[in-house]
Amino acid sequence: MRNRRKVMQGRVVSDKMTKTVIVEIEERSAHPLYGKVVTHAHRFKAHSVEPNVAKMGDLVKITEARPMSSQKRWLVTEIVQRGIVVEKAVDVELEDLRAKEDADRAARRVEQERRAAERLSKLAGEDEEVKESESDASESAEEAE
Repeated sequence: MRNRRKVMQGRVVSDKMTKTVIVEIEERSAHPLYGKVVTHAHRFKAHSVEPNVAKMGDLVKITEARPMSSQKRWLVTEIVQRGIVVEKAVDVELEDLRAKEDADRAARRVEQERRAAERLSKLAGEDEEVKESESDASESAEEAE
């Protein structure tokens, strides 16, 4: 009777603490009145000792144990399945997106500089034409006098 401890299986959602992981256990049950399947998630802090170092995304079995802290009362007993870490894939995708955005920004900047140079040269050309026409008009006015 004494060794009847609760055993649960869940997924590691956080491993940022030393020797502690947060395991999320999903419980599915039908709603008593409406019959819809409802998912309840419970999060437990579990002690992860050296041979069973659980990482984020792993499917683990946790066993009830003596209180190790104010919130930690579970022990990781077995890693059922190693999980893939989604964050690493997301980080790679983010880096790719950032590189693409930087390249787009650089291309837009080059295009804006080219357009600005065209405008300046066009304005400079018009200024010269205006100056030439003004000088021509002043010369013709002097000749007329």
